Amino acid sequence: MPPSVALYSAIVKAINNLGVDTYSVSQDIEKKSLPICRVQLLSSNSTGQFLNARQYEHSFQLDVVTDQNGLEQGLTIAYMIMRGLRKISVDGFLTQINGEPSLNSMVDSSTNRILNRQTIRVNYDIIEDTAF
Repeated sequence: MPPSVALYSAIVKAINNLGVDTYSVSQDIEKKSLPICRVQLLSSNSTGQFLNARQYEHSFQLDVVTDQNGLEQGLTIAYMIMRGLRKISVDGFLTQINGEPSLNSMVDSSTNRILNRQTIRVNYDIIEDTAF
């Protein structure tokens, strides 16, 4: 499995273990399913090569979406997710978070309903464990 897919899967699993449903940016969300978290891989770059392995850098954006009156709930979920992101590990890879996850909060009125959105950005460095 490519490292980006393995890391994406580990992030989704960690969020689902918190009891929050996850969606990709291309999936439609049912109206009654909030709160949810959208997970998106922003970039994936090979940053180095060892004798038998490669090093990659991956950037993700996660959007915790809650109803109009769900700001406190959304922030609580976002902080729980951020805590979980620091513990992500992937079998077959050495995984390390690169810096701290960042959090931005906004009200989203781009749809026919008003939503709260907590946007988390996180970067990972990942090395195939065949290098060690």
